[in-house]
Parts: sequence; structure tokens; C-alpha cells
Amino acid sequence: MHTKRSLALFAFEDMEVLDFAGPFEVFSVANQMEGYSLLDIKVVSKDGKLLKARNGLQIQPDTSLADLEQVDILVIPGGDGSKAVIEDLKVMLWMEHHIPETEITFSVCSGARILAKLGYLDGREYTTHHEVFEDVHTLTHGGIPNKTKRFVDLGQILTAGGISAGIDLSLHIVGRLFGQAVQKNTMKYMEYGEDWNHEK
Repeated sequence: MHTKRSLALFAFEDMEVLDFAGPFEVFSVANQMEGYSLLDIKVVSKDGKLLKARNGLQIQPDTSLADLEQVDILVIPGGDGSKAVIEDLKVMLWMEHHIPETEITFSVCSGARILAKLGYLDGREYTTHHEVFEDVHTLTHGGIPNKTKRFVDLGQILTAGGISAGIDLSLHIVGRLFGQAVQKNTMKYMEYGEDWNHEK
């Protein structure tokens, strides 16, 4: 029997769609397969208002950062909008205050900028989108970029490479928190992985 965890996907203007939608799908499917007993999933943004992700996809968050009561798992997508997020004092102060209270916080793609700006990647291994390694590195103090891994698990803090790697990391977290059976059932439902992607 698992204790139900609260999971928040942080949404912001001009975020990369699959950075957000990949993890949302993985965790939502895992939750669905277990009778919605694993997670309380919410999409959260700075003000809770309608926003536009990359290429114009409109997303209506469930709540604002100020009204989010608890978060056990925090998902931070990437995208060009992450450049504005790290300059937003209100958002970064919220992150600074709440990330230490989370069980898991992970970034996808250039969302690593946010973790880097907050100091979570200083002197530590991380990965990100192949085009922003240098940019993220300038935000760290002695960060250790790994350009070969799909994701890096440091325990509480995790980072995923570009875009689709967020699906891999989310599946990894599902397995870590809820077991291999839940992970495999989620992958099977999503038809994700090497078992189905072969021509016979």
C-alpha cells in the first residue's frame, strides 16, 4: 500500500510541450493503472492563469504557486521560457523555499537552468538538452555536465536530457517509488520501450 503523494508540474510561458506533457502522461497513466491511488497530480503556474507553451499550445493550470498547499514531487520542464523564469524573483523564491521540502524535484531539458540558478547543481553531476549544456554550466559553480546519460539521479534532485528524456526519467521515478510492476504496466499501456517497437 502506497501513501498518496502530491505531484506538481510547474507550467510557464513558452515551455517545451513534451517536457511537460511527457511526465504528465507517465505519472497520470501510472496513477490510472493503480486506481488513482498513487498521486494527486496538479498543474501549477505562477498565477494559475491560462498560458501558452511552445508553438502556441494553451494550458490552463489547476492552481497558482501561492495556493499550492503541498508538493512531494516537483516537475520542472524546460524551454526558452526558462530564461525568464530564472529572472522572476517571486517564482525563484518559491522554488528556494519549497524544493527542500520535496521528496523529489526533477528538471527536464533546459529546466536544469532553474536548478542550476538555485545552486542545486553546484559541484554535482547533471544532464540537460544538448544545446544548452554551456548555458546551464555558466549558472553553476563547478557543475559536472554529463552529455551521455538520458538522466541523472542524485536522490532528491534529478535531471533529464532533452525533451523526450523526461519520459525516461518519469518512468524511472515510477519504478523507484512504486515498483517495477507499476513501471512495466505503465510502459505497456503507453507502448513505450523496446518490446513493442520492432517490425516482425
